[in-house]
Amino acid sequence: MANSTETEAKQDSRFHTYTTHRIPWYIRVMWGCFYIGMIWYIVKYAIPMAKNYF
Repeated sequence: MANSTETEAKQDSRFHTYTTHRIPWYIRVMWGCFYIGMIWYIVKYAIPMAKNYF
């Protein structure tokens, strides 16, 4: 049974060519834009609308 697991791991490693775990810069920019947009939405729309309910 150990041999089948070992061969599966060797076969599976053919498709994984990761060289690093570093997050690309454009993903970091996308997350930064998301958080900036979320803060803008909260300040622009969510806080003023919440004032109607409290």
